[in-house]
Amino acid sequence: MITRYLVQRGNPHELVPNPPLESRRLRPGTLLSEPRLTQVAQGRPWVRKLIPIQEGRHLVFQLFPRLSATVCLLFVVGAASAACAQTQNQAPSAARSRSAETLELWNMIGNKLIAMAQDFPEDKYDFKIQKDQRTFAENLLHAAAFEYLMARKLSGSKNLGPDFGEGDNPSREKFKTKADVVQFVQGAVAAGAKVIQEQGDAGLDKTTSWGKQMVHHSYVWTFAVEHSAEHYGQLVGYYRANNLVPPDSRH
Repeated sequence: MITRYLVQRGNPHELVPNPPLESRRLRPGTLLSEPRLTQVAQGRPWVRKLIPIQEGRHLVFQLFPRLSATVCLLFVVGAASAACAQTQNQAPSAARSRSAETLELWNMIGNKLIAMAQDFPEDKYDFKIQKDQRTFAENLLHAAAFEYLMARKLSGSKNLGPDFGEGDNPSREKFKTKADVVQFVQGAVAAGAKVIQEQGDAGLDKTTSWGKQMVHHSYVWTFAVEHSAEHYGQLVGYYRANNLVPPDSRH
């Protein structure tokens, strides 16, 4: 078995190669056989100690200088500065397609809502801070229903997703369990993502009616993301009111 040893100098500030051994100088990193180790280790005041660091088949030893704390700090700072300079000098990567950026934002907030739906205790699903607010579950159902409605509107498919009644406030009678709510939120996020991917950048340039005006599909997707973010913020308050930490805040 190979046993590697670090041969450290007694003087931590000495960085020059090791003293000569049998008419030649040994440099850090030199592998020494067992006989040479005996020559190095015995009667050499500059050898501090031997430390085993690895196993293998044959007995060999590695010469390694001991560096001072100051030298190590300078090395770390220098390496960090070089890495930072290299990063700054690199040209930024090309912008992705607009649909790819929209998809990222859609999935980002959608996944946060999914994580909350999966994480929040089911026995607190009907909790609300004030009596005139939606419960935790109702907030999730509302946010997901709105996402479904926007996906239906921009895809032109009125049958996208399950039947959750009129409007964007599904009844808890249709989604009685935590599993039902989680599945509904997951489905809404997936449905919207699929429409964004299928329509691509060209889809973002299409227009649709929005109240008394026409807007681009990109506007509707942005509005939907912002709407979900509002309800995410409300649900954070529900977490804190129960002395719980939201999943995204644990990272």
